[in-house]
Amino acid sequence: MTVKGWLLDAYPSEDKMVFWVKQENGKTIRLESSWTPSIYVATDNKSDFSAILHDPELPSMVRAHEVVSRYERVIDREESKVLRLELSKSSVATRLAERIELLGPFGKFRLYNVDLLPAQSYLYEHELFPLAYCEVNPSSPVLKWDVLDDVWSTDYTVPDLKILNLDVSLRKEAKLPRFSDKVASITLAGKDGKKIMVEAKSEIEIFQALEREIARIDPDFILVQDGDSFVFPYLIHRAAENGVSLSLSRESTRLRKPKKEGTSYFSYGRIQFKPTAVKLRGRIHIDTRNSFTLDETGLHGLYEIARICRMPLHTASRASIGKCLSSLQFYHAHKKGLLVPWKPVLVEHFKTYGELLVADRGGFLFEPRTGVYEQAAEFDFASLYPSIMFQKNVSAETVRCPCCPDSKERVPELGYNICEKRRGIVPQALKIVIKKRAMYKELKKNATDDIQKAIYDERQSVLKWINVTSFGYLGFNNAKFGRIDAHIAVCAFDRQLFLQATRIAERMGFRVLHGIVDSLWLQKQNATMDDYAALKEAIECETGFSISFEGVYKWIVFFQSKESDELPAANRYFGAFQDGSLKIRGIEARRHDTPPLFVKFQHHILKIMARGDSIADVRLLMTEVRQVFDDYAAAIRDGRVSADDLVFTKQLSKDAGQYQERNTIENNSMSQLAREGKSLKAGQILRYVITDYYRDRHTTPEEFLDEKTQIDSKKYVEILAEMCNSVTEPFGLRIKPDDDKGGHHQLQL
Repeated sequence: MTVKGWLLDAYPSEDKMVFWVKQENGKTIRLESSWTPSIYVATDNKSDFSAILHDPELPSMVRAHEVVSRYERVIDREESKVLRLELSKSSVATRLAERIELLGPFGKFRLYNVDLLPAQSYLYEHELFPLAYCEVNPSSPVLKWDVLDDVWSTDYTVPDLKILNLDVSLRKEAKLPRFSDKVASITLAGKDGKKIMVEAKSEIEIFQALEREIARIDPDFILVQDGDSFVFPYLIHRAAENGVSLSLSRESTRLRKPKKEGTSYFSYGRIQFKPTAVKLRGRIHIDTRNSFTLDETGLHGLYEIARICRMPLHTASRASIGKCLSSLQFYHAHKKGLLVPWKPVLVEHFKTYGELLVADRGGFLFEPRTGVYEQAAEFDFASLYPSIMFQKNVSAETVRCPCCPDSKERVPELGYNICEKRRGIVPQALKIVIKKRAMYKELKKNATDDIQKAIYDERQSVLKWINVTSFGYLGFNNAKFGRIDAHIAVCAFDRQLFLQATRIAERMGFRVLHGIVDSLWLQKQNATMDDYAALKEAIECETGFSISFEGVYKWIVFFQSKESDELPAANRYFGAFQDGSLKIRGIEARRHDTPPLFVKFQHHILKIMARGDSIADVRLLMTEVRQVFDDYAAAIRDGRVSADDLVFTKQLSKDAGQYQERNTIENNSMSQLAREGKSLKAGQILRYVITDYYRDRHTTPEEFLDEKTQIDSKKYVEILAEMCNSVTEPFGLRIKPDDDKGGHHQLQL
């Protein structure tokens, strides 16, 4: 008898893999298969393998071994003989690798596939992916999966998953929640919005009731705000204090407190903090404050990225987009027999000073002509950088490959050859991302059902994030298959394409207002839709790359730099298309640290301005904008705004204790938190409201907010005026709060 259903969860357990399959009848079944991952060892002298095989600790960590042929490095043209060590259980991979390194001098043994997560390795080997519809015989000790699904499918079925939100109320004894605080109640809420309150006289009874409710509801997903960073570690601690073994999994496994709080790491120019994950077995726990994918693209974005990158839903929900992209590359490496290095050693090719001067220039940029412009058109190359990698076969092993010195495909300006004999790992991985995103965008455009349209949008959105990340990851020093030479090559192709496109535009009578990365803003007097269509066709025909006509702006603003009036700001602009829709970049409403009220306010006045069909029309609307400012300012002064809507956020670049002791609003908040026992780590978010800026830079951290909190209305109105001026000054309106007149403003046109 076989079982049919969707693969919900997969994780290792000693010498087995455990799976949970969601069946069509709504029930979930547990399966297991005898399997452990393997690591691989390479060395220049194959006789050195004997030192490993005769190590007395080997039998406890390895259950089988053999010499096999694999591609050791991404640049290799031929397979090498390597030692495959099948582990006795999944958890010993790193310990075994570290042991092998000690058996010889540094570099003698090269190790591979050590840090691949066991569940991902299993999915790669068995051509499986999360939420794949499968058929399997559960009685077999080694499962054989018949996948009745296709990772390329755009109309795949997602089972009816039960989703539960969990929230905990504490009997707080201080301003901040502590592990010593007792549980007051636990609230469970389903997709239908119905809530179940779990409360009792004692904590033991609350935990017992919680387990009963979870077992009764039998959710597939449990969503918890701060689940990793506080809620689950807190519940685990309180259960232990009461001598209770708490289990919320489908297995009767006791939840255990993570060994460490989390990790700070550097990514894309910022310090990030990732709390240690608390995973359930057979259910998917998602920390809603620790899931970039869920936050940016929703659940259907999460399903899509887990499927194509072959990562368990637990892992995909917490992983950076770069890690998801890496998993997709690892899958393609596995398919071609290429090993994944434990510690990347692929280095940059040597370059002279002259080469570096040409090579290290980044993408092309036309500095914007600052000011306000009417009837400007925008053209965007579709996923330009990933498209260059895909179409030009740019990858770590293909740029300056030794096998094709006479290749006809050359990197512009640099002359580097690109391999003609094989397809690179990077373009192979990007194929499904680029193609499926285009499919979803087309499906979204043609969809008539709003729900289906929203699903397609979430799916294409998550694929867009992979595309955006792929270029940066190509030059990331810790990327397993990255190399700076490939990163440089993409920039060189971009510069060539941009110059081609602008020359075509100028040849056809257009003037370039601005250009950055993959977007061009052009202007032509009395241009018609036929002119724009002809330009699009000419660019695509001559460059070989797809470009989209985004539309014509009624007006668009390009800003000066905040550092100098003589310099333009390349990434700050806003404008209104002819249909009244807005596009904004770099201004306060787009920043994550801007309080919600100010975001709402700026959107409000921009929508008013978007009604203007010309610069003159917008200026006539400034009186209405001024009235909106008055209304918001009055609401702040009169205390009619919730403090929650005035919260500023700051992502810390270092631990709280490492900041200089200066009188700043951020230091004031961090000091208050520290006195209550909470010391923020690098990458964590500080949230606060300003309560007395001019006296002592005093703030109130978000955690301390209550109905008695009094905000500094004067400072907030000043900031509101700055937010207004940021978008109205180009049209001649500047608002200045006037302290002598009770907070009114002066109008300067």
